[in-house]
Amino acid sequence: MKKTWAIRKDAEGVSPVIATILMVAITVVLAAVLYVMVLGFGTDTTTTPTSSITKTTVSSGVKLTFAPVSVDTQWDDITILLSDGTNTIQWTPATANLDNTTTAKELLGTGTGLLGSLAVYCNVTDLAGNGYVNQGDYFTLISGGGSFSTATTYTATIIHAPSAGEMCHQTFQG
Repeated sequence: MKKTWAIRKDAEGVSPVIATILMVAITVVLAAVLYVMVLGFGTDTTTTPTSSITKTTVSSGVKLTFAPVSVDTQWDDITILLSDGTNTIQWTPATANLDNTTTAKELLGTGTGLLGSLAVYCNVTDLAGNGYVNQGDYFTLISGGGSFSTATTYTATIIHAPSAGEMCHQTFQG
C-alpha cells in the first residue's frame, strides 16, 4: 500500500520575515552565551593572595615581615587590622604616599590609631619602593604612651580588600 500525502492549499508556513528575525535572535543568544563562557562572566575571578608574616620584637612594639606573596598585590589593595580581642583598628597603606628616598620606601600616612586606650602607630616599609607587597617588606606596630600588655594576645591580620579575604595573620603578646 502506497501512502500519498494530501497537500493542503490553505496551510501556510512561517513568513520569511519572522523566520529571519528568529534566526537572528537565536544567533545573538548563542553568541552571548559563548561570550559569557569564554570570558568567565558570572563567576568570581578575584582570588585572595596568600602569604605569611613573621614577627620580631622591636623597642615598644613588633615588626612584622612578609614572606613571598602568591600573587602580585599592591599596598593599596590591603588593609592591616590589629585586634586585642575587644577592640580593632585598621590602616590602609597607600602607594601614592611612597616617600622619595633612595633606599627603603615608607608608605607615609598609615599613622596612629587607638586600640582601646592604647595608641598604636603603624609604619609600612616597601623595600623595593615599587608599590607592591614583596618578600621582606614589613610594617611595625609601635605603642605610644604605653606598651603592649603581656597579658593580652594581639592579632595582626592582613586583609585583601578586592576579595575581602584574609591573606595572613600573626599573633603576639607585649
